[in-house]
Amino acid sequence: MQISYNWLKKYIDLNFTPADLSEKLTMAGLEVEGVEYLGEGLKDIIIAKIESIKEHPDADKLVICMVRTAADKDLIPVVTGAPNVEAGQMVPFAEVGTTLPNGMKIEEVELRGQISQGMICSKDELGLQEERAAGIMVLDESAPLGASFLKYKRLDDYVFKLDLTPNYARCLGMIGVAREIKSLYAQEKTLNTPPISFSEAEELGNINDYVEVEIEDPDLCPRYTARLVKNVEVKESPEWIQRRLKAAGIRPVNNVVDISNFVLMEYNQPLHTFDFDKIKDGKIIVRRAEADEKIMTLDDEERGLDDEMLVISDPEKAVAVGGVMGGANTEVTAETTNVLIESAYFNPVSIRKTAKKLSMHSDSSHRFERGVDIEKAIEANNRACQMLAKCDGAKVVPGVIDEYPLEYEAAVINLETARVNQLLGIKLEAAEVKESLERLGFEVKEAAQKGEFEVTVPSFRTDVTQDADLVEEIARVYGYNKIPSTRPISKQRGKRSPKQKFEKRVEELLQAGGLDEVITYSLQDKKNYQDLNLSQFEDFSKFVSIKNPLSEAYAILRTTLVPGIIDVLSSNARRQGSEMAVFETGTVFRNQGGNNRPEELNKLGGGIFGYENDIWQQGAPNFFALKGVLEMLFERIQLDNYQFIPDNDNRDFLHPGRRAEIKYDQTQTFGFIGEIHPELADQNDLPAGATIFEIDLDFLFEVTAEKSYNYHKLVKYPVLSRDLAVVLEEEIAVGDIYQSIKDVGGAMLKNLELFDIYQGDQIKDGYKSAAFELKFQAADRTLTDQEVNERFNQIVKHLKKEYSAEIRGN
Repeated sequence: MQISYNWLKKYIDLNFTPADLSEKLTMAGLEVEGVEYLGEGLKDIIIAKIESIKEHPDADKLVICMVRTAADKDLIPVVTGAPNVEAGQMVPFAEVGTTLPNGMKIEEVELRGQISQGMICSKDELGLQEERAAGIMVLDESAPLGASFLKYKRLDDYVFKLDLTPNYARCLGMIGVAREIKSLYAQEKTLNTPPISFSEAEELGNINDYVEVEIEDPDLCPRYTARLVKNVEVKESPEWIQRRLKAAGIRPVNNVVDISNFVLMEYNQPLHTFDFDKIKDGKIIVRRAEADEKIMTLDDEERGLDDEMLVISDPEKAVAVGGVMGGANTEVTAETTNVLIESAYFNPVSIRKTAKKLSMHSDSSHRFERGVDIEKAIEANNRACQMLAKCDGAKVVPGVIDEYPLEYEAAVINLETARVNQLLGIKLEAAEVKESLERLGFEVKEAAQKGEFEVTVPSFRTDVTQDADLVEEIARVYGYNKIPSTRPISKQRGKRSPKQKFEKRVEELLQAGGLDEVITYSLQDKKNYQDLNLSQFEDFSKFVSIKNPLSEAYAILRTTLVPGIIDVLSSNARRQGSEMAVFETGTVFRNQGGNNRPEELNKLGGGIFGYENDIWQQGAPNFFALKGVLEMLFERIQLDNYQFIPDNDNRDFLHPGRRAEIKYDQTQTFGFIGEIHPELADQNDLPAGATIFEIDLDFLFEVTAEKSYNYHKLVKYPVLSRDLAVVLEEEIAVGDIYQSIKDVGGAMLKNLELFDIYQGDQIKDGYKSAAFELKFQAADRTLTDQEVNERFNQIVKHLKKEYSAEIRGN
C-alpha cells in the first residue's frame, strides 16, 4: 500500500513534516516500511523555451537549439539529437552543474566542434518512466518560463510505503488513513471527504429502463449497486489523476479504468466497469459458477471455475469473477461509449478462496478479502459517476440500482471500564474510555451499571468483533509508549514437571551414549511416507492434513519420527559424512476422525550409520551398537522385563532379518529397532546397515515414573566368576538363553554378560555358540565353590532340558 503525502492533505490539513507523519503512522499501527521522495534529483530542473533551432554544420542527426531560461538572460546553445524538438516548445532543462536523477552530471561539452551548455531532458532521464523515451519531454505552452519543473509538475511529494496487517483493512484507502490520523493526532481538524454532486441526464429516463440486477446467492453477495453512464469517451486521464495513481503505485490505463482505481484508492471500495453494450439484455445475475464453467479474464487467461465461486453474469455468459477480476468479453475498449459501474460487497471468505484457487491476487480481491465498508457502496459509485461526468462530459442515467438483501446490522459490544484497566494494566476513568472510543468513530452509550458501555461498531470497522478489540483501540489512543512496563506477577517458581525431567534425563543418557540430538520438522510431505513404505501401516497413515500448506512438502503433520530421522541421516551421508548417530524426542500427530482433535504422542527416535566395530561378528555392527545404547538407557531408567524379539510385524521399511520389536513384560510392544531395508537405504543414499529405532516415550515414563533410586553400600565379600559356552540351534534367540540363566541364577547371580557369539568351522551347520560370564556374590557371606558350582550346574541342566543346549568344551 502506497499513499501520497500531497494526496493525503486533500482530506485533512496536515501540519506534520513527512518524517513526523512517518513516525506517527507507525505508532498508530500503520507500519511505514519506507518513504520515497518523488522529486529526488529534480530540484535544479527548470522550465525553458526553445527559441530557435539551426542545423549542426558537421552532423546530420544533430541540431543546435538556442534555449532561453529567463526573459532577461542570454540564449544558451544546446546540441541534441532528439527527433521531436521544435522552436517555441516549453521543455525541462538541466543547466551546467545539474545532477540528474540517474546520477549524470551536466557539464559544458563540445560535440563535433559545437559547444553545448546544458541538456533538454526526456521523461526517462528525469526518472518519470522506466522505458527509454522517443524524444524530449514537451510541456504545455502555458508552462511558466524559468519556473521550477518540480513544482510545476507537482512532483514535490513524498510516498509512504505501508505494511498493513489484515486488521487495518480500513486504511487501504486514503480517506481511511486520513480518518485514522484525525482520530489519533488531529481531533480539531476537519475530515474533508469529497463533496459529491453531478447532474443526471433526465432525458435518458431511469436506470431501471436499461438495467436489471438479480442476486441468486445473498450469502456471497449481500449488496450489489449499479449505475449507468452513457456517451463516455474513452481516452487518457487528466494529468492530476495520473499523477496520484502513479504515486499510489498504479499504472494509468484510460480515464474509465483510472477513475475506478482512483475511487478504489480513495474510498477503499473496489469498482468494476463493464462495457454495457456487451451485456445481453442489460441484465446482471450474481450467482455461483456452474461446474466446469470457464471465463476469459482481463489478463487474457482462461479460468476454470467451480460451484463455490461467485460470478457476475448476463443471461448467456459469465462476465466477471465476482470481486476478483473482470471478463475480457465485457472489457472497456476505445470503442466503448456506455459503461455500467459496479460497486458491491462480497463475502470475504468466498473471495479469498476464489483468488487462491485461481491464483489471481488483485487489488480488488486484496480488499474484499479483508472486508470493505458495505454502507459506502453507493457513495463510491456516485463518486465515480461524478468524476466521469466532470472529466469527460459523459451523461449519468438517473437512478441507482441497489440490491441489498442482507442489510448491515451494526454490532453492539458491552465494555466495562474495569476490563479495560485489567487488560492494559493502567487506570482510566470511564469518561476517558468513552472519549477514546468516540474519537475513533464508535457510538458509545452508557449502560445501566456505572463504568459500563454499549459500543456500536461503525460499518468501516470490520475488524472489531469483541471487547478485547475495543481495548486495543483504547490502547492506541492512550499511546502504547505510555503504558508502563511491568513484570508478570507469579506466586511460584517455574520448574520442570516430572515428565519434563524424565525427558531431560533420557536426552542426557543418549548423549552420554554417543548420540547427537536433532530436531526435525513436524510438517512433512505425504509422498515421503509412500516412498519409505510407511503408508501401509494404519497408525502411520492417520494423517492430519494442513488446510493451507506453504507447499506439498509441508502438507501433513508427522505420524512418526522415522522420515525426519532418515532425512537427517541421508543429508549427512550425501555430504560425505562417514559416521553419524542421532536421536530426537518429539510429538507425532494422528488423526482420530470426525471433528476430534488429533492424538498427540511423544516419541523417541534415532538412527546410526558408519559404525564398523563388528564385535559380534554378525555383519550388523550398527544394529548392535544402537541396541547397546538402548539397553544402557533402559538400565539407567530402571526399566525391567523388556525384550528385543524378532519383528513379525511386516515392517517393509526395515531389513527382514535384522529388525526387532521391543516388548515390555512379553506382551506390550513399545518400540522397534532395525536396519533400513537395503533398497530404501540405496534410494536415500545411505550406507548399507544404517539402523533406526522408535520408542513410545510416554509409555517409558509411565512404567518407570514410580521407580526410585536406591543406593547400597559396596559388598565386601568376593565375587566368584564362571564362564559358560553353550551350543544351541541357530534359530534359538540368545536373549531367551540370557533370560533363562538369570531366572535360574536367582539372587546369587549378581551379573551376567554375553561376551561372544560364534559360528564357524568348529560348530556344526545350523548351530551357534554363545558364551557368557556369570558372576556370583552374596551380600552376607563369602560364597563357597560348592555353592557356586551347584547353582552353575542347575543352570546347565536347565539349558539342556529346555533348549537341548550342549556345553562347549575348550
